[in-house]
Amino acid sequence: MLYLLAVMGLALILYFFRAAVLLLPVWTTLTPKALLLVDTPSIPAISLYKFYCLALIGSYFLRVMCHKKRKVYKKPFSRAFVALLVPSIISVMLNITSNNAGILTLTAFFIEVIMPTTIFCHYLSQAPLDKLHSLVKKYIVFYCALATYGTICYLIGHNPYIEFIQSTNHTDRILAQTYEETLRGARAQGTISHPITYGALLVITLLTYLTIKLNKRRFAIADYVKIATVTAIILSGILFTNSRSPLILFIVPIVIFATMQGFVKAFKSALGITLVFVIAFSASEVVRDKTYSVINIFNPEVGEDMKGSDLAMRGGQLNVATRYFFESPIWGMGLDATRNIISSGKEPDLYNSESIIFRLLIDQGALGILSYTLFFIVLYRKTTHHISNIASKRMYLGTIIGYIIFIISTGFVDTLQNTIFMLCITYYIFRADRIVTRLNFAAQTTQLDKSQEKQLDPLPTYTNSDAWIGARP
Repeated sequence: MLYLLAVMGLALILYFFRAAVLLLPVWTTLTPKALLLVDTPSIPAISLYKFYCLALIGSYFLRVMCHKKRKVYKKPFSRAFVALLVPSIISVMLNITSNNAGILTLTAFFIEVIMPTTIFCHYLSQAPLDKLHSLVKKYIVFYCALATYGTICYLIGHNPYIEFIQSTNHTDRILAQTYEETLRGARAQGTISHPITYGALLVITLLTYLTIKLNKRRFAIADYVKIATVTAIILSGILFTNSRSPLILFIVPIVIFATMQGFVKAFKSALGITLVFVIAFSASEVVRDKTYSVINIFNPEVGEDMKGSDLAMRGGQLNVATRYFFESPIWGMGLDATRNIISSGKEPDLYNSESIIFRLLIDQGALGILSYTLFFIVLYRKTTHHISNIASKRMYLGTIIGYIIFIISTGFVDTLQNTIFMLCITYYIFRADRIVTRLNFAAQTTQLDKSQEKQLDPLPTYTNSDAWIGARP
């Protein structure tokens, strides 16, 4: 079955390459990473997901080499990726003799994140503004359908997609979980094996949609209806993940957006948000449970324990991470150091290192912290350079800050690829919109100049003979 899926996917990528590139945020979400095509202990594991990425990269290079006119296009986030890659390469090279070096991890990052994003940007740069908006609509329809599917599966207690992954997964290297037998019970997860990842991708797509939508100068009633519908569908999917993290990822950008509108608007927004929250808290048991679960992080006596991370657990993880950090504070112990420590079981307090900060302290040291800081600064500055609408700029800032808080609190960096896809489409939409605005302004200015020239009286023309006899027009 897996080999049949591999052949079908390869054929679709080869024959519909442009569509495969532009729909990367869709099929990367649908393709589980737990399905292994090659699972021999002596060689690196190759998943169906990685096979599709390799097929995409190979097809791209074939097309580039066969194309006679090779255009060099600007890569907007190339500096951001350089900021991530350089410290990673340094950490690998300086720990090359250790099992923690992480050569395969670095290779996988290049294959699954760097190259797909580069190819995605190449084809986005060629798309006009209306096509880019059409793409965003397709993404929204897909993620709304995904959220609906996840909610329905949660309500009926049956998820055929995840059960299919389990039935085809016969390896000890990767474990796909349905979460039906875990401490938190059943959780909505759509087509993704982990509910937190599923919820985060839904939120990032929703925030991208809101950022782009806010660029519109005038809102009709239909626009408000669309925003409310999309938000309601995706929020329902987030609530049923039974996780606080995606909810916080959504709340942080909304709060940042509301508080940056000036005192009067911020007060009105805060009043409106408070009113909605009070009504929802009073009427919905789900909202009450989620609120208590967030408070439970700081005060264990309030609400029911979600069996997730609390401050005491994070304190233990920080102690372990700090101890290993001082063993190699500059470049870290290698990209696989945290993974090997957790799998060995010698540091039970580390417990999967549920924060990117702890992982970076161990794996890449101070260079890793610096690299991710520069990475997000470049992501923000590159896109906001093209955003003229202040509302969209505030929402985009909230999205970046919210995602940083999310990966600091959870450590789920596997959401990075699809997050970058959404940031790329945001960049190219605002870039194309800025270009169209400039062209329209230039065209209007030229037209105005021509109309003014026609209205003016023609200037008199003089000859040399007229000049000395004092001729008048």
